[in-house]
Amino acid sequence: MTGHLDIVCGLNAKGQSQLCHQSFRAPMHISKPHLEEDTLRVNVVNPTAGLFEGDEIACKVHVEPGARLLLTNPSATRAHCMAGTGEARLTQRFSVERDGWLEVWPELFIPQNGTRYRQKTTVTLAEGSGLLLVETLAPGRVASGEAFQFQYLDWETDILYAGERVVREKYNVWPQGMLSLRRQFPTAYYACIFLFHPATTRDHSCWQSLDSLHNEASWVGHSRLHRHGWSIKVLAQDSVVFRKTLYGIRQVCYEATGGKMPDLRKS
Repeated sequence: MTGHLDIVCGLNAKGQSQLCHQSFRAPMHISKPHLEEDTLRVNVVNPTAGLFEGDEIACKVHVEPGARLLLTNPSATRAHCMAGTGEARLTQRFSVERDGWLEVWPELFIPQNGTRYRQKTTVTLAEGSGLLLVETLAPGRVASGEAFQFQYLDWETDILYAGERVVREKYNVWPQGMLSLRRQFPTAYYACIFLFHPATTRDHSCWQSLDSLHNEASWVGHSRLHRHGWSIKVLAQDSVVFRKTLYGIRQVCYEATGGKMPDLRKS
């Protein structure tokens, strides 16, 4: 199945964030956007059972000057067993103009037994724009006794700020290459978070709060990037600890930017 999502978020005559353009095709679908304070929340829904072999999805999201967009989804994304030789692919392109803000905070990505999955993400940020981007990885269907039984995951992420490449990450993940990690956390949950905002500073007191989230059950590390950027990595022993840690990190990120944290779901 070949699907796509293409949306543009801008400001209306009242200065409120709104969708100026939207186009999608199965297995992608969006719910009715909801404005909370000054942020437009859009839930992306996959009404199918998940990703299957041969699926190719392209997502393109653009935020215009001054607009604020939260892109999330209501449930985990599952990549199912792939019996042939193909794979599932996701290509994401995000762009944010000056004074715009984009948060991409999806639910868990769960690769099941036999999954082969390739993801490429490219983010283009204008000077003075902001971004909060999270990528997550669950070990599999832990409740069914399945952990790290996917075949491979190929993740590639590039972030350009004011025309300069400031992030380049590429992961080739397969179960046998994670043995040292699995000895520490047999069912480890992983997240990579990127934060860019002009208000963030190296000595901001909120980063001490981030350090306090690190413990034996949840490892949290962060480092300063070029051009107002931060990289935060998380490893947690189980889903409960993982979700609690991610919630704390999201709070810290919004504290750093001085903005109000919108809910991920409509209350």
